[in-house]
Amino acid sequence: MDASSTTTGPKTSDAALRVTLQSWRDRVRTELLENVLPFWERFSLDREQGGYLDYLDRDGAPFDTKKHAWLHGQELWLWSRLHSEFERRPQWLAAARHGAAFLAHFEAKHEARVFSVVTRDGRAVAIDNNALSELTLARGLCEFARASGDSAALERARKSVDAALTLADEPERVQSVVFGGATPSSDLQTVVLAVDVLESARALGLAGVEARAERWFARLGLHLRPELDLVLEHVGLDGRLLDGPEGRVVCAGRAIMAARLLFERARRTGDEQGAAQALLALENAIDFGWDSDDGGLYLYLDRDGYSPVQIEWSRKVAWVHGEALKAALVAYGATFAPRWLERFERVADFTFGHFPDAEHGEWFACLDRHNRVIQRFKSGPRKGCFAAGRTLLRCERELAQMV
Repeated sequence: MDASSTTTGPKTSDAALRVTLQSWRDRVRTELLENVLPFWERFSLDREQGGYLDYLDRDGAPFDTKKHAWLHGQELWLWSRLHSEFERRPQWLAAARHGAAFLAHFEAKHEARVFSVVTRDGRAVAIDNNALSELTLARGLCEFARASGDSAALERARKSVDAALTLADEPERVQSVVFGGATPSSDLQTVVLAVDVLESARALGLAGVEARAERWFARLGLHLRPELDLVLEHVGLDGRLLDGPEGRVVCAGRAIMAARLLFERARRTGDEQGAAQALLALENAIDFGWDSDDGGLYLYLDRDGYSPVQIEWSRKVAWVHGEALKAALVAYGATFAPRWLERFERVADFTFGHFPDAEHGEWFACLDRHNRVIQRFKSGPRKGCFAAGRTLLRCERELAQMV
């Protein structure tokens, strides 16, 4: 469906608009149920050693046996959320239980840490100097507790959330070395993940979530710069702008996610000014990251127009486009302003035209600047089932409400 073929201006009738939205819902639902999920149901569950297989080639063939906490937490989240919010299919809950049962192998048994990488049978390989693995597992455990309704899973999720957020709030506990000349800063990747964990904890009904959420959302707000109308990847802990490329970098995907989270929070709390500010930042993040020549969203950009120092800055990555799709639909569902449907359709046309693998299923992770696939694998150290599955699930739910 080309954006140019659909009229979304003020004169569009309700009936025509409903047809457009239903068409997108059908397409999203088909992609989720017929292209993405069957790949993971067939290839990712490790029937011999437990947990999920993390290194899968284009056709699902495993090419390594190491397992990552990050990917296990993400896949646990997806199967659980599908069961809770999409359809109560026994095989989805079984897939979630399969992953949850393996998570004990990641537990490091000291300072509430988890191993970031283990062998296929669960022996420790590596541990990170950040809290990203802990946060991702906590988010997955929250969703599993909600899907399973199990009291033991609920208590496990509660402890995991508390430990992960404590580590994220005290990075000095996990960093290997902190040098005196370093400027204390806030990293957007950690902050958006912590906020996302709290959103899952809130849906689960865990006690004390709102107090913690208020503090983490305040920190997230430091990254939104009204004077720039952008969301920055790094700012000082006191909110000051940082010098150099580190202080100028914008990651389009995380900027979009941050603005959406802030917008949803502002609407929930009745903060009209905050909602308007977040909506403007969201619009600018999508437009700022868009490649006007070849289409698609860049991974990194410099807010002042310098050449980004990240080697991979110009890549078009699937998860970035997924964040844009979700955010545009959230904004459209809240405002019904045609410009948000136009942005959704522009990003959707690019996404569905480049990332899905019609031959083997699932999505490719990454394109080069000129939109050629450059990594054929479907699962690796930082890419699993999460991006495509979560994007399609959220978009289907948003479109269902609109229709």
